[in-house]
Amino acid sequence: MEEETPNSMYITADVLEDLLLKVPLKSLCRFKSVSKEWKSILESKRFVERHLSLAKASRKILLAAYHCNCGVSPSLLPESRFEGGEEFFSLHCDATRPSMNCDGLVCFPEAEWVDVLNPSTGQLWRFNSPSLLNPRPNSTTFPTGSWSTYFPGYCAMGFGKDSVKGSYKVVRIFGAPNYCDILDVNTGEWRKLWKPRRFKVDVGRKSASVNGSIYWLRIRPHGSIYTILALDLHTEEFRDVQRPPLPKGIMSEAQIVNIGDRLAIAIPESHPVHQYVLNIWIMDAQEETWTNSHSISLASLGMVESRSFTPVTLSKHGNVVFYDDKMCLFKYYPHTDQLQILSKDICIISPYLQNLVLLQTQQVEFKTGITCIRRETEITDVVVGQSTSVDEILSEGIAKLILLCCLARSGYCGNVVKIAFLMKLCSITGF
Repeated sequence: MEEETPNSMYITADVLEDLLLKVPLKSLCRFKSVSKEWKSILESKRFVERHLSLAKASRKILLAAYHCNCGVSPSLLPESRFEGGEEFFSLHCDATRPSMNCDGLVCFPEAEWVDVLNPSTGQLWRFNSPSLLNPRPNSTTFPTGSWSTYFPGYCAMGFGKDSVKGSYKVVRIFGAPNYCDILDVNTGEWRKLWKPRRFKVDVGRKSASVNGSIYWLRIRPHGSIYTILALDLHTEEFRDVQRPPLPKGIMSEAQIVNIGDRLAIAIPESHPVHQYVLNIWIMDAQEETWTNSHSISLASLGMVESRSFTPVTLSKHGNVVFYDDKMCLFKYYPHTDQLQILSKDICIISPYLQNLVLLQTQQVEFKTGITCIRRETEITDVVVGQSTSVDEILSEGIAKLILLCCLARSGYCGNVVKIAFLMKLCSITGF
């Protein structure tokens, strides 16, 4: 019989996984080098999905653009900031480039390639794109307005996740042909996908990715007819989606969005008393039925013409954070019917989700060799000695304690010390 080592102590994989879920993301990235076992746990699909679910359930954080057209690869600035009680992280990037997002990943399409960035880990992958059908179309044939966002080549695009296989995909739809291009980010391969001609899209409208499907809103002139098209990213089949009942029709400024993992449409409407009202309709995914969840008076904004509004987050109390096409950010409190202006000069990209999503692809990670002087100045201007929350202190303590437990497991500490470490760790994490 094998003799047990007096200094040995074993932590099961399930317990270790639960403990690691309490650790800050930066520490988790460093922990991959502790051992092969830890690296395997941290990069496993199960752990990544559990970590992402916790991030979605936690306090909402926003990702804003720190505009700079220096040509450097997009990257996250190291410190967050607060405005109006909302926390923001800033992404150093060219804010004029249209983008898409899913699960904390940000996709930047260009004419000849597509960039997919994980701001949390700093991973940036570049995928060469098939040639555009019409690289320089006559832009005068495409309507422009506060609602319009045109991608390179004037095509409609989408970015989402196959909810069955877990792979991320980029879709590119042109106006005329009966096919579209689809990129599997995990393999780096583009394919042609059949699209029946009856399914049409507005090439100037952004899409929304929700629960494994990408949705596009198409509005005919004057809002008399509109349709919602969906593409299931697993079956790769298109379908029409039931529309919300809109007695006044729909305005061209309407936006389709993902808000709290639910499909929603934000529609500004003229109102005889309040001048303008922002109606938010949310779809029940199971029944494909719609509910008018919010009717927000915009009278305090003094609007003389309609604008485009995009909801970003919805709290458990029903508070809505949304922005308009004039770089203003708002927060609406339904219990007091109060509309607060959080910022008058901010470019919101998406909700910010800290995640460990690792792109399992054959593509080479892309980095430019340029250094942005403006970014370096921004980093050095961060005030030293900012207050640190209790949660941050505890999280850092957990990271250190787990490392000490790792050393204890290796036999560098006695049993009494090991037990003390574990008891302290469990008391902090709530086990």
